[in-house]
Formats: sequence, C-alpha cells, structure tokens
Amino acid sequence: MEHLYMSDICRTIWRVPAYLPYLQPELTADAIAEAEKAIGFTLPVEYLDLLRVQNGGYIRLSLPQMSHHKISGIGPHFSSLTDFDWSDCQEYVSFPLTGLVPFDGDGHWHLCLDYRKNSSNPAITYIDVECDDESPIAPSFKEYLTMLRIEVKDEMILHPVEDIETVKQQLSSRLGVNFDTTDTWAHGYPIERASLGRPSNPQWLWLSPNCVPRGFIRVDDERYNELRDVMPGNALRYPEVPANAYLMSVTDDVRNKVLEACKSCQFTIQPLADVVKSV
Repeated sequence: MEHLYMSDICRTIWRVPAYLPYLQPELTADAIAEAEKAIGFTLPVEYLDLLRVQNGGYIRLSLPQMSHHKISGIGPHFSSLTDFDWSDCQEYVSFPLTGLVPFDGDGHWHLCLDYRKNSSNPAITYIDVECDDESPIAPSFKEYLTMLRIEVKDEMILHPVEDIETVKQQLSSRLGVNFDTTDTWAHGYPIERASLGRPSNPQWLWLSPNCVPRGFIRVDDERYNELRDVMPGNALRYPEVPANAYLMSVTDDVRNKVLEACKSCQFTIQPLADVVKSV
C-alpha cells in the first residue's frame, strides 16, 4: 500500500505543464553521487524517487498556509539542490545553518532537508533568515509528502468542451461581453478572458483547458531553442478531470451571473473541489 502511495505521488506531484527552464537533465547515478558529495549527506530515497520522474520544478501540491511551490532538482541550472551557500547568512540567525539543505525558498525563507540531528534521515525544517526563525515541518521527507495538499479555490469544471470557440460565442451572447485575445504566453497554454464589469471595477471570467502541453518555455527565453522540444506531447493539469474539460474561474461579484449564463447555455459545470482530492 505504501509503495502504491509513493508511486501515485511521484506521478501527480509535479505541476503540468512543466516549466522547462527549471527542469534539470535526466537524473543519473553519477549526478546523484556528485550531489551527495557536494552536500555531504545521503539524500532521502523518496526525494530521489520524485526526481527520477521529473528532475525538479514547480509542484501542484503545497503545504497548507505556506508559500511552497517547487522542489529543486539535481543539475547545473536554477534552481539546483546543490546551489546554496550559507556563508553570508549565518551572522543573521541564532541557529546553525550547517546541515540544512534548501529545496525551496526565495532567499529570505527556505524549506530545508535538515540533517543537523540525523545525518541519515533528515527532518524538514522551515527557516526565515530575515526573521531569525526556524520551525519544524516534518520528522522526515516521507512524512512531509503526506502533508502536501492540492490547493483548490473556487474553480469550476466545464465539461465536455468540444469547441472552445463555440463556448465563447454562447457566453459572449448571454453575458454581453467580448473575450480578449487568447493569452498563450503566461502559462504555456491558452487562457481565455472576458471582462464583465466597468473599467473602474472590472470583473473577470477565465477559461483554460485541462489538457495542455507537457512542458513549456516562453519564446523570449534565452534557452528557448534548446528546450522547446524537451517534453513533447500533452498531459492533464488535473488527472482527476476529463481531458476535454475546461477550468473556469470567476471573480466573486459576477459568479452567480456567469453560472446562470452557463445554465442557460446548458453547459455541464461542477466545482473542481468536488473532483480533485488531496493525495
């Protein structure tokens, strides 16, 4: 049962599409050995299991009430698990930093593998260098994985969608709005947006597909030609949701109006939270 759990989380923890600049080269035994030599410790088996599926990047799961959105891979690119240096930070905190290996953070706070009390099975610790604060998160990386949750707000599932242009036309007619030019730059998949409010108080409707490219890199990125074909094909942002579904988000003030329009158009909708469960 435990093996099945780890297999499932290894498949579903990573955000789709993968942001390719944060993806390290395929994990090898030599890369693991070099990383463990660099940090001076053996990495948790569960950590390496994740990186064998995808070597670092953004995750679709998170810790409740914490800004935690990625897990560092092993390799030469940002953000790499071995690319850290505490030498300029120790003077600002009252606790030892040696033995902490950060795998997420923004330079001020870090989520770390904590080898300070156990050199073979690290705990997970949150530290804030600016605030001189450290907080225990989990006694092991395995336990940390059980704490991760899918953060779902008020998104709705629109299903099935055979032709998004037809859906846009029907909603435009019912709501008296026009959709903006499709945005494909920001997240690697098309986002449809319409404004329902006044210019001084805009209210928004967003539509985006569940089936999207497996990976993406923006065309203005300096590594675009190198990475654009690294992860070909499509994948589901939410494996629990049908491939021909769209995700719909609406600002609160016009939510009921949009839902009534969907009902009038005989669209099938349901809350995403009813379908997506925490692992």
